[in-house]
Amino acid sequence: MEHSKANTNAIVAEICTNPKRMEELMDLFIDGPSKITQRAAWPLSFVAQQHPEYLTEYYSLLVKQLCNKETHPSVLRNILRSFQYTEIPKKHQGKVLNRSFELLNDNKIAIAIRVFSMTVIFNLTKSYPDIIPELRASIEKMLPDGSAGIKSRGKKILKLISKL
Repeated sequence: MEHSKANTNAIVAEICTNPKRMEELMDLFIDGPSKITQRAAWPLSFVAQQHPEYLTEYYSLLVKQLCNKETHPSVLRNILRSFQYTEIPKKHQGKVLNRSFELLNDNKIAIAIRVFSMTVIFNLTKSYPDIIPELRASIEKMLPDGSAGIKSRGKKILKLISKL
């Protein structure tokens, strides 16, 4: 099966119609060969957007992948994209927060990963308001030389922070 938006949408539609299929997607995501894991990550993020509750039983696996330094960037990107739409369980918030800051502040990391990290961190400020100054400093440091994506998301988040 080719890796395409149409196939991704078909997979997402199947899972949304038949939630028991989520387990099959996660099996491929966790235990599949590298290329299959990468391809399973994309529909995972779309499922999370539509049905964040479907991730509930998989947070430990997702956080383990997120924290693994060997995880492929496409997998990291889609885990973080997924986490934007979910309420991360309390027991995983510390690891997700630390790893997200690590990725956000690494100039060698792909822009999308850094942008999604920024949003995940911002979402966690509701539980940890004391991280706001660190998030603000990280964003302000990136803005002058940041890409269009970094600047756009960074300015939006700084605006939201100013309203807190």
